Amino acid sequence: MNDDASSAGQILAPRVPLPLAEEPFRIFFPTGLLLGTVGVSLWVLYYSGVAISYPNVTHARLMIEGFMASFIFGFLGTAGPRLTSAPPFSFSELATIFTLDLFAAGTHLGGAHRAGDILFLLCLLAFLRSLARRFRQRKDSPPPNFVLVALGFASGVIGVALIAFTEGELYSRTYQFGSALLNECFVLLPILGVAPFFIGKLLDLPSSSLPESRAFPPQWRREAAFAGLIGILVIASFAIELLNWATSGGWIRVVALGLYLGKRLPFRGRSHLANHLRAGIIIILLGFLAIAAWPIYRVGALHIVFISGFNLIVFTVATRVVFGHSGNLQKLGKRHWFLIATAALLHLTMISRVSADLIPAVRIVHLLSAAICWLLASLIWMLKVIPKVAISEPE
Repeated sequence: MNDDASSAGQILAPRVPLPLAEEPFRIFFPTGLLLGTVGVSLWVLYYSGVAISYPNVTHARLMIEGFMASFIFGFLGTAGPRLTSAPPFSFSELATIFTLDLFAAGTHLGGAHRAGDILFLLCLLAFLRSLARRFRQRKDSPPPNFVLVALGFASGVIGVALIAFTEGELYSRTYQFGSALLNECFVLLPILGVAPFFIGKLLDLPSSSLPESRAFPPQWRREAAFAGLIGILVIASFAIELLNWATSGGWIRVVALGLYLGKRLPFRGRSHLANHLRAGIIIILLGFLAIAAWPIYRVGALHIVFISGFNLIVFTVATRVVFGHSGNLQKLGKRHWFLIATAALLHLTMISRVSADLIPAVRIVHLLSAAICWLLASLIWMLKVIPKVAISEPE
């Protein structure tokens, strides 16, 4: 109770002005949560009899281009310049990216999906342009695994362009490949690139033996080449699936992910947040394993990846970022009921969503249950974490 009162006081009177341009998560995290809430609420509205169109496409776009993209922009926009000792984003750059992201989501909500995809493409290009500027101004090199982040953004750009070009052709191979690049690779590859580094920081594991350098030493190149090869295999696996070799593509992806995680994911050391991150990453692997083994249930199995994988990782990483930048880092040394509750509800969401495909007789009940569980999870997380984005402190 005293902690809550103290936090409330800090919110009303921040110690220093909020550095929005230097720490874009402060605006992108709340916006992403809002867009995700709208995207999931569409199912509740539709099955409650509200006169809206079947929201499958709108839901997918809001969850990826709105919810997931906002958290990606917020995290990389904050961490990227710091990791490379480069200048932070300017306010005009942040405003451009944020406006395009918000307009893209609003356009999708209005049902104009091609226009929304084009706006999101411009948003991605604007964000990449800002990152490229910082990369040229860097004093240090990013971790070698971050080559997967670059491949993820390349997938997002190509994927959303293909989708916009073939809008309405939902079953064409071009549209399906673009959908896989945007909905899966755009999120999966950055997570693979960031997770080993982030878990190492959470556990205070020894950092890389690579020296601080603007140039790329041989060891950096070798590690980056391995990560890049894994990323290319993952991207290629989706193309192989669409050539009527669904089983082969699925297993290639599982093997590639297994090799990468076995070699790069830190398994020693324990902490509350690190355990959640490991769980989310392992569940992603299990989700893709289910797709390879039972491709007929692909859509349901993908929600294992999306909900208990991507969503859990996003909420966990965002918790660390917000607490760490608001003077509350010491509170993360113990287990937190709100994060446990959020994770449990996300897993219930996943089970309900997968069950909807396995038990058609009660499909609508399970879809509604999944939506309600996700909304409860996001509400709990929002109440305990989002207020802290308004709290800032000196470095």
